[in-house]
This record gives sequence, structure tokens and C-alpha cells, in this order.
Amino acid sequence: MSRRIIVGPHGRFARCWLGLRPSGANLLSQTPRLSQPPLRIGHPLIGKSAFTRFYSQTGSLSKTAKPKTEDEADEAKEDDPDPDQLLEEPAAIESSQTPSTANERISCIYFQKSDPLASKYAELTKTEIAAQFDLRYRDLRDIDLRSEAVTRILVRPATILVQFFDLCIIIQADEALLVNGITKDTTNSNSATNSAGTGTKSTSVLEHDFKRRLVGFNSSEATLSSDLPYELRAVEAALVAVLSTLREELIDARKKAEHSARELRLESGLAAVGIDLLFERSRRLGQIEQKARLVRETIREVLDTDEDLASMYLTDTRAGKPHAVSDHQEAEYMLEAYHKAADALVESAAGAIGVIRRKENTFRSALAVQRNQIMFLEARIAIHTLGLAAGTLVAGLFGMNLVNHAEDSTWGFPAVTSACIILSALFSIYGARKLRRIQTLREIQGYRGGRR
Repeated sequence: MSRRIIVGPHGRFARCWLGLRPSGANLLSQTPRLSQPPLRIGHPLIGKSAFTRFYSQTGSLSKTAKPKTEDEADEAKEDDPDPDQLLEEPAAIESSQTPSTANERISCIYFQKSDPLASKYAELTKTEIAAQFDLRYRDLRDIDLRSEAVTRILVRPATILVQFFDLCIIIQADEALLVNGITKDTTNSNSATNSAGTGTKSTSVLEHDFKRRLVGFNSSEATLSSDLPYELRAVEAALVAVLSTLREELIDARKKAEHSARELRLESGLAAVGIDLLFERSRRLGQIEQKARLVRETIREVLDTDEDLASMYLTDTRAGKPHAVSDHQEAEYMLEAYHKAADALVESAAGAIGVIRRKENTFRSALAVQRNQIMFLEARIAIHTLGLAAGTLVAGLFGMNLVNHAEDSTWGFPAVTSACIILSALFSIYGARKLRRIQTLREIQGYRGGRR
């Protein structure tokens, strides 16, 4: 018998007893029984590399070992994967275990520097985009992800990737690629091209705005924008498209929130519905504020990195004139302007949220006061009902037609009536005092809570 120690990928040791393997004999029949159950695959002491080495040395555990010729042994050795190679390439293991999205077609729109108004629709895979624009595959993992939390500006030696929420643009010195999303049906190229050309409403708006920003609104704006290189104009167009979209969403959400706040009425009978609607409007404003904060932080990250600012001049880098680390004045001024615009959106959204929440809190306080008034009114009615019931009890006792020697006297009726009234009044006065004391305590507590 021989003992071998197998080392797992995490530096742990697993002891495995292996029997001497005679030819033609079953390995399981020659393995001695242990006092403890053997370790299985998936146990924390057994890693993937340990299982791979054990399997490559012993062969299949379910079949009888058969002698092999030298040629067959060499072929099997060439076909078997090397565990050390797999450990050195974790990306290969990950790609073999998870379903790959590299072959999914993504609808894209090309923009050329020579003709910014002309656009060309195409469908590319992530692998093709990475090869064409000199990007890594890991840089393109999220380009087809439509999320409210994805914002980034990646500066590479020959490419700039700008992604803000639904907008994703890949920019080079002479062209730009606007990414729409994954195409669901790629069986018919004509229908796929038509669907890509149609696009969604947001994509068409972004495409139109991107073209308009590249050429300029008028002659003066076109002259100003022509001073910047193509890649900076494309980045500026993307930032303007994102910030203008956020500004429109903020204006629309603020108008709806203010309208909902004006429609709140205590006597309408729909106060709960109105306050819920106002809460949804306020939550929408909060989402817009968060998106504006993400845009501002993304721009701030680029502004804080001089290397990225200098590397944004792709045209000069392609012409063999790379900028120094401190030579990035135009890019810095441009990003600072849009950083201030994003900061203004954040402050505007925060101010609108503050106003709406103050109105919401005021209305909730009014609802609480109204609720307390209704509660105290019900308590007063209950107290007076109790007093009336106490007086009615005395009247009921005399209404039992029992002999009490008071029905023949002249003072019987006035005395019983006075007793009923006095008893009802005593119960009502006592309950009213208790209720007033409770109300006073609640007002004092509310005043102290308001001061805090």
C-alpha cells in the first residue's frame, strides 16, 4: 500500500489511500476500507485540481482498468486537460461552465467622422465589437444591460466607452458606435435590419440628439464644436443627451408631484389615495436624483484621473502626438461644465423632493389631527351614552311594576326623575374630565415631539 497526498486549489490537504493497481483488477476491490467514510467530491478538503489529478492517475472508478498500448496512452495524455493550465486560466473554466453571451447579436448604429448625419445599422457580437474597437471582452460585459445603476466612462488607448443607463456609445478617432441592445430574432437578416432601424423610442431620440450634437444646432455652435476633436465632440454629445433626458424627466416628475400635492384635500374622502400617489411621485424624484448623482460621480472619477483625461485625445494619439499627462485642458473644461450641470440637476431634484416631502408631512399631520378629532368625538358620544344608560337604569327599576310604595306619594315622580338626571350628569361630567385630561396630555406630548 502507498499513501499519496493530494493538494487542493486552496492549499488544503486531502489524504487518499490508493491500492497497488494490478492489471485487469478492479480498483475498488483492492482499496482497503477506512474507519471513516471516504471524502467525496465537493467536500471542502477536496478541490477541483485534486479530483482532476486523482482521476487522471486512477482512471474511471466505475469501469475495470484495462492495459493500454503506448500509442493509446500518448493520445489519451494529449486529450486530457492539464490541471495546472486550467488553474492558470480561470477565465477558460468560467466560460466552459457558464452559458456564453459572446455570440448574441447586438443591434448597433455606426456614425462616421466624415459624414455625421449618415448612420449605418448593423448587428455585431461582443467578440466582433471587441476585435474591431480594440477592447477587452470584460469591458463589454454590460453594454447590453439596461440598468439604472450602470454608469461608466472607460478610456482605453484607442477607444472611449461611454455608458449611462440606456445609452452606450463606443468612440474612436474616426467613428462611433451606438449600442441599442440584443436582437431577439436573428433568423431573417432583413427583418432584423428593419427592426434595428426602427428601434425603440428612447433609442431613436438618442440617435437624433447624437447626430444633432455632432453637427451643431447652428453655424456658431458648429464652429465652436469643430474646435474640439471628434472623440471629445462625441463624448460631449453623449453627456448632453443623458443630462437633457434627465432634465426632461425631472421637469415632468416635478410637475406631476406638484399637481398631486395641490389635489390633496382632507374633505375629499380620498386622502389615502392622494397621499399614496404623492409618495410615488416623490419616489420617482428620488430615482432621478440618484441617477443624476451617478452621472456626477462618474464624471468626477474621470476628472480626478489625469491619465484618462490626457488619453481622451484619440486623434492626436493616432497621429503620433500623444498628450502629456498634464496636457488635457479642453477635455477638463468640457467635463467640468457637465459635472456642474449634473450637480445642478442633483440640487434641483433634492430641492423638489424637500418641498414635496414637507407638503406630504403637513398633510399627514392634518390627517392625524383629523383622526384624533374623530376619535375624541367618538369618546364623547360613548361617555354621554354611558351617563344616559345610568339614568335609564333607575327608570327601569321603577318600571318593573313592583310594589315600592312610591307610586302613591306626590314626591315619587319628581324624586325619581331628579335622581336619573343627577346620575346621568355625574357619569357624563366624570367621563368628560377624564377625556379632557387625556387630550391635554396628548397635546403636551405632541408639542414636545414637535420641538424635538
